Amino acid sequence: MATANELVVKSNKIIEASYRLTLNEQRIILFAISRAREEDKCLPKIEPVTISTEAFVKQFPSVAKQHVYKQLKDAMDSLYKRRCHYVDINDTTKRRRNNKIRWVTKSRSVDIPDCIQVIFSKKIVENIARVERKFTKYSLENISRMTSVHAIRMYQLLVQYKGIGRREITLEWLRNALQLEDTHKLTADFTKKVLDIAVSQINKHSNLSVNYTSKKTGRAITSFIFKIKDKSTLKKIGAGGQTAPIPFEDFAAENAVAF
Repeated sequence: MATANELVVKSNKIIEASYRLTLNEQRIILFAISRAREEDKCLPKIEPVTISTEAFVKQFPSVAKQHVYKQLKDAMDSLYKRRCHYVDINDTTKRRRNNKIRWVTKSRSVDIPDCIQVIFSKKIVENIARVERKFTKYSLENISRMTSVHAIRMYQLLVQYKGIGRREITLEWLRNALQLEDTHKLTADFTKKVLDIAVSQINKHSNLSVNYTSKKTGRAITSFIFKIKDKSTLKKIGAGGQTAPIPFEDFAAENAVAF
């Protein structure tokens, strides 16, 4: 049974990877990750994670209520074809490697009751099952009400740096990570239709308070600097309801990995 504090734990390697998923595909992946860990369906075994339409609608209140089962089956069909691209370092040669992996190995639906089953690929399971230093965890509730696929991705990219309070991301890297190299080519369109919507939804629905400024090289914007605060660290002062940040706890920089 889904609960409000479902926990998502993802390797930073996967969070930093380049991929593009639809809204329901992202929801399925993140919900399945939380259920796989909760139900102990990770390494060394790889077992199907079952998601019912009832649980899915409960976890994601903004999902279109009509034909939910068909939406999930369609999302699973397309998810089967999706790949995740990431870079790592060969332990022997110490050289960078480009990797392409599938999210799931099978697409399966169960008609009675209305359920889908997610069977992650082994490499994905490795990156959600290992408890190691380079991982990020957050409550699924923080992204459950988001309706922008980019808001969910941006939240994941920024929550890693919550303890540091700041992250600078180049425009080129961000376009690649979101796989938007061929869309919103004008930077003004990219900021308006991608970043501004993402930041607005993060601020409205999640535990983060985020704002950003652009950084230029010459006259061109080349990167964005995000200021990140945890809303739980903000306390009200005075009758006017103004807020002031409580100092962030120390956070080792190596816990936030960028490729």
